[in-house]
Amino acid sequence: MKLSKDGKGVFYISIFLTIFGIIMVLSSSWPTAVSEHRAWYYYGLRQGVFAILGFIVMQFTSKFDNENYKKNAIWIFLIAVVLCGLVFTPLGKEINYAKRWIKIKSFSFMPSDVLKFASVNLAAAIVSQNISKIKTFKKGFLRMIVLAGISGGIVFLQPDLSTAIVIIGSVFCVFMVSGLNVKYIVSTLIAAVVFGYVAIFKVKIGYSRIDRIIAFIDPLGNLEDEGWQLSQSLAAVSNGSFLGSGLGMSKQKFLYLSQAHNDFIFAIICEEFGFLGALILIIAYFAFLVFGIRIAMKSKLIYSRLLVSGILFVIGIQAYVNMTVVTGLIPPTGLTLPFISYGGTSLMIMLGLVGIILNVDRNNEEEKK
Repeated sequence: MKLSKDGKGVFYISIFLTIFGIIMVLSSSWPTAVSEHRAWYYYGLRQGVFAILGFIVMQFTSKFDNENYKKNAIWIFLIAVVLCGLVFTPLGKEINYAKRWIKIKSFSFMPSDVLKFASVNLAAAIVSQNISKIKTFKKGFLRMIVLAGISGGIVFLQPDLSTAIVIIGSVFCVFMVSGLNVKYIVSTLIAAVVFGYVAIFKVKIGYSRIDRIIAFIDPLGNLEDEGWQLSQSLAAVSNGSFLGSGLGMSKQKFLYLSQAHNDFIFAIICEEFGFLGALILIIAYFAFLVFGIRIAMKSKLIYSRLLVSGILFVIGIQAYVNMTVVTGLIPPTGLTLPFISYGGTSLMIMLGLVGIILNVDRNNEEEKK
């Protein structure tokens, strides 16, 4: 079955972002790779392997009947929650005061990436089965709060506030676009403000979120500690000017900017390709979302429409947060840039989600006949 123009748009942009991501991981990581593994191509090669595996996953999900996700939504969600719970066992790997990874010998993955899909999938399934009662407290608001609380809560405990925000925000958006009562929308936003206050000022973890906010407000004034990363990120963005220094010519990646191939890869993109390159990348993400929205709107099935919407919310919110962190518009978090940042679990799951969108697009085209 052929794809529509919108489906082709999603597919080709995904390929572009993934290939560009491999190039940028290779460019941004080689000083670190030489320092840690004595092989300049280490991270770029691994990202390439992850991309191949991701496209295999995309091929599978693009042909797998989406109704199976709906029928087994609760089980998929429970499995994802259990996997997230395993990070608190000896299988969990702690990095920078956080246990977000499961490590078995040389294999490791981030279960919260699975939970992102599981949460929006369950949200889409719940809403599609109760669409006529979505404005009610019991069938709408209460179920949203329980789902967001469980999925966001277990990730927050790792602690991973940024991923919790993506999951909670995406679940909320799925319910909101389905027609959630306005008073419940307002109540949710108020609850989000309260949650944010408690998470930042009252919850104690291995590092201080308050210090991060202070460093965000005045990164140069806190250059020797919490402000270092943001200062180096802003230096990279500034060095790029309009056209950039050129591919491979970044200075900040030489062990000044940590996570240059991961959370802060957008800073290296800005440095090497400048404002113009960053703008083209932003346009690519925007076009991806527009094509995806058009696919969702064409679907006659409420579940498929909401599932695609939920996936787009996950990708869109994550990309937005990552870029705004790198450019100093919001305090630092630990989110990767979809399709671009180094990370096997993230890349394979993102490409798998693209396959689900393409599956809906193919079904839309089939219904036209």
